Amino acid sequence: MNKIFPQGDSGDNAAGTKALPGGEGDMPQSLPSFLVARCGDPSFWIYSDQKCDGTNNCGDCSDELSPVTTCPPCGPGWWRCPSTVFGYCGCIPRSLCRDHTQHCSDWSDEYSCPGP
Repeated sequence: MNKIFPQGDSGDNAAGTKALPGGEGDMPQSLPSFLVARCGDPSFWIYSDQKCDGTNNCGDCSDELSPVTTCPPCGPGWWRCPSTVFGYCGCIPRSLCRDHTQHCSDWSDEYSCPGP
């Protein structure tokens, strides 16, 4: 099943949808509240299933890191490290390990990660 990601106000997919001014009218009112979540910047929101998916959907990693979100440890297909890649927060896909490109600030993706 394809996932539809909300678009930011600049048209890119890097961050959640920008809330519209006007208080309560800024998040989709036609959806049950458990289907949407606010980002660290409360003027942005994402769909709830985008929390803890390993991808930086909010643009500030608040959908992946505390105190806004408490996510379980990285799954088996992921490597925990301080990421240098904007699209990830704290974990990178193991498919990026040992590919001769730095994805972790400590280089552990190239020297410690066992690979895919």
